[in-house]
Amino acid sequence: MVVGWLGRAAVVAAAGLLGLTGTAGAAPQTRVVFSIEFANPGESGDPEPYGAVVLRLADQDRLLWHQGRTEQIPSRWRYPTTGAAQEEVSFTEDAVLEVCAYVSERDADSDDQLADGCLPYRGHYEPYVINGEDGHVTVNIYGIG
Repeated sequence: MVVGWLGRAAVVAAAGLLGLTGTAGAAPQTRVVFSIEFANPGESGDPEPYGAVVLRLADQDRLLWHQGRTEQIPSRWRYPTTGAAQEEVSFTEDAVLEVCAYVSERDADSDDQLADGCLPYRGHYEPYVINGEDGHVTVNIYGIG
């Protein structure tokens, strides 16, 4: 996974690089720009999320974020901490069918479920809030193309 750290202002610039401004005749770029927020309202402090967030296509799932359940899960409420991540992809925006999150949160006694499921893809600049029994995960897609 190729991940770059962009500032908030760079997300707007990235939208132009993604071809979201409609430049005629430009060769299509192949990248997705996104951020993910993890929420567990019953938790004090930031959650320790693990699991996966994917874009579902007709023939494959494209991994955006993954964290295994290890002894040292980093505490975080957002990925990346600031700005947005950039992932090189080999598909166009119209190939995306769903945004999916299967994320749990590690606790001392039992793990909480933050997100478990998918939402239909409605386009970029739409927050996708995927619920679980104990919280939710918000996937922000800033552009694909």
